[in-house]
Amino acid sequence: MDYWRRLRSATCFYVANHLFMKLPSYALRHWYLRQFCGLKLGRDSSIHMNCFVTGYDIEIGHHTIINRQTYLDGRVPLKIGNNVNVSHQVMIHTLTHDPQDPGFACVEGPVEIGDYVWIGARALILPGVRVGEGAVIGAGAVVTRDIPPYAIAAGNPARVIKQRNRQLTYQVRYFPFYDTDVQ
Repeated sequence: MDYWRRLRSATCFYVANHLFMKLPSYALRHWYLRQFCGLKLGRDSSIHMNCFVTGYDIEIGHHTIINRQTYLDGRVPLKIGNNVNVSHQVMIHTLTHDPQDPGFACVEGPVEIGDYVWIGARALILPGVRVGEGAVIGAGAVVTRDIPPYAIAAGNPARVIKQRNRQLTYQVRYFPFYDTDVQ
């Protein structure tokens, strides 16, 4: 990518993260992310204030909540399903580095989060991970490998500790005022 294209891309995300993600209007935030950052955002989904978004390859389904101060890395494909609840301060990475490589090479991998997944506060999802439908990721968990459908996983590294009910029918919708929990 040439210098001017990289600068244009960097400016687009700088404006998103330092201006539009600070605005209290969901409509303005979502409009900017769709129009200028290429984000695909489903019906009745919400991206809350103070999230950090980077990369042009993010797809979010319908009725999904991306809570405040979440980091979404779309430099490699990031797909989040329908009725997903991403709690506050979650970090989802699609790119990292190989600590054993003498040249500190990049390691990338798409991340896919299935429908009805609940990711607890301050969890970390690493590149190349698939979180299966209906799974729960506990608060503070570090997900280094795939989590099967309807599993409840916790810890560092995250491991399955229980199974979740498979009869999920809820539809999430959460649009609180500003960066509060008041609806």
